[in-house]
Amino acid sequence: MENAIQHTQTTALKGRKFESIEAQNTWLAHWEERWAAPRIHGRKKRQVLQMYLEEKPYLKPLPVQNFRFFLQDTRTVDDAGLVQVQRAYYAAMPAPLYSEVTVRIYEREIEILDEHGQVLRRHEKTEHPGEYRLPDEDRIFNPSRETARLIGKVAKIGPHCAQLAREIFARLGRPGQHAIYGLSNLTRHYKREAIERACEQVLTLSTPSYQALKRILERQAAIEEASAAASRPSLQQSGSGIRGIEEYQAFWEEYSRQPPERSPTTHTTDRREDDVNVDP
Repeated sequence: MENAIQHTQTTALKGRKFESIEAQNTWLAHWEERWAAPRIHGRKKRQVLQMYLEEKPYLKPLPVQNFRFFLQDTRTVDDAGLVQVQRAYYAAMPAPLYSEVTVRIYEREIEILDEHGQVLRRHEKTEHPGEYRLPDEDRIFNPSRETARLIGKVAKIGPHCAQLAREIFARLGRPGQHAIYGLSNLTRHYKREAIERACEQVLTLSTPSYQALKRILERQAAIEEASAAASRPSLQQSGSGIRGIEEYQAFWEEYSRQPPERSPTTHTTDRREDDVNVDP
């Protein structure tokens, strides 16, 4: 194919200019019919068209879709049967848990391949970070050791937090462990008492979720910050303990009119001749 393109460029197109791609294609069709196809191949000593007609029954049609560019990388399937690609999560089963798979990232699609290059799953790319492409039949609901560890960590915050973590896992399965992990780390930014109160409020909702918990905590933090700002004393420009700006201005003007102090001059005393010890 590359050799044929080189032959076309150096023979049919060399030295020619065209007003449009359509005009060029028209000329190439004429050149192919009148010159290229009936010519005798130099090495085979046979007519090119005749060889093509012999091979034509075995040729497959060209693909309708153009070649799609993609990025390829390796991912590890987590214990929820997911792989993370560009901050989103995609079902990888039947790939075994903790196995490595190849991921091809197209413009609008994700392909997951096994070690032999066979496509296991295809997913449409998510539009927002943190979203899932996970059918309900691919969710894993049996708890793992990681599940027990996370719920135990959350239970140290309070009983309502532990109950919320268990309800999230019961509804989402192992993919919900990402939310439980975020719940366990809320103590980095909020007090335990505030988290426990917020979890108690979230449990009253029809669908308790980590996102609702975060919204409640952020709203409470904003209210507390506004209250603290209101009670915080404001800066004062004048008062009994603050001098007026005019006094400072007069001081600097008076100081700038004073001549700079000179450094003391160092005097040296001549040494008498008899004070000098001279070796004989």
